Amino acid sequence: MTLPGSPAFPLAAPSRQPAAEQGADTVAAMLRLARGMVAGGRRVNLDGMDQMVGRLCARCLDLPPEEGRVLRPRLAELLSEIDALQVVLAGQGEDHVAPP
Repeated sequence: MTLPGSPAFPLAAPSRQPAAEQGADTVAAMLRLARGMVAGGRRVNLDGMDQMVGRLCARCLDLPPEEGRVLRPRLAELLSEIDALQVVLAGQGEDHVAPP
């Protein structure tokens, strides 16, 4: 029995994809900022970056498969950002990474 005005079927849970997309945007922005700072000769502190990426990965794995597939290109872009930061760090030497 349904109450008058209530849906006959339960409402679908809200998608968690927007939160994962926002997380990917945040990580990408942090990586670009770090790369720009290192390229400009500034020191960067990457503490916590691994945790940010780990939380993003967990969010993506928690998505239904069809929503997770939508994020594949964005995650591939993040990998490119990480690779670009690694190249800049390697070219500048380890002295540009602030110690923990």
